[in-house]
Amino acid sequence: MNTATLDISEAQKKLAKIDERLSQDRVIWVTRHNKRAFAIVDADFLESTFETMEILSDPDASSMLRKSLEDIRCGRLHEHEDVRENSQTMPARDDRVG
Repeated sequence: MNTATLDISEAQKKLAKIDERLSQDRVIWVTRHNKRAFAIVDADFLESTFETMEILSDPDASSMLRKSLEDIRCGRLHEHEDVRENSQTMPARDDRVG
């Protein structure tokens, strides 16, 4: 993850161009007296971080993620094209015999 640091007086002077800088650095730490005071965070990065935290806090989603990672480690993979072709040839759920 790319981060940067700015002194608060420097941040005030450069506020108009902060959005350009966020395209390079996802987080800009603003310091006061050489100590981190707060951060300016790229909106897309913040949103994806919140989504990740939400998924990881859901026990079912976390379990599915762990199982998927184990499948990948063990080589239990299917090609995207194969899955798509098989899903198109399968009968609709209502048409399946019980």
